[in-house]
Formats: sequence, C-alpha cells, structure tokens
Amino acid sequence: MSSSVESVAWEPSRAKMPTSDNPVIDAAQFQRVTNGDAALQLEVLALFVAEVERLMRQVEDATDPQLRGDRLRALIGVARNTGAAMLAAEARALEIQILVESPDLSSLRRAVSETVAYVRQVGI
Repeated sequence: MSSSVESVAWEPSRAKMPTSDNPVIDAAQFQRVTNGDAALQLEVLALFVAEVERLMRQVEDATDPQLRGDRLRALIGVARNTGAAMLAAEARALEIQILVESPDLSSLRRAVSETVAYVRQVGI
C-alpha cells in the first residue's frame, strides 16, 4: 500500500500529466508536510480529495460573491498545504473574478478534475 503513495511524488509517469506547467503534486512539499510517512501520505491524500471535491461544490453552488470568495480561498489553502501546485495556481487566478456574478469556473473545474484523477490514479 505504501508504494502506491510513494508513486505520487516519485513516479509521475504512471499518471496522466497536467495541462498546466505546475506539478499536480509538488513532491518535495508533500514529503515535508507528511514527514515522508507513507501511511500519513495515504490519509492526507484521501482527506485532500474529499475536501477539494466538497469545496469545489461549494464554490459552484455559491450565489453570494463573498461566500464564493471564502470557499475559493479555502480551496487555495488546502491545495497549497498539500502541495497541489496546479490546483492552487488555477484557484488563485480565479480569485480575481470572485465578485463577478457568474465567474468562469471551467479552468478550476479542470484543475480539480485533473488533480483528483491524478491522486486516485497513483494509489487512492
């Protein structure tokens, strides 16, 4: 089980690569966050996927720009804390549109989808 978690950082060729220049998961940061503990990595990634999907639904469903902005900033924090660089960058880029009535969430949806698919493909 631990080898599948290790592949998140060390065998990116096993998964579809992102369409962005940012890595899906920054291996060095993820190692620091989890202290290299394979069991903890698995737990963190499982929690990460659940939280990212929950926050994305809240961003999509928010009718209030302030709430949408709060949920978007929470998504940025979760992504940065886990080393999900591509997702953090897409969410940060969208942050400037939070006051727009109907912001274009397509790039954020794609980043969430690619990140979650990558994490699941490498072992969750």
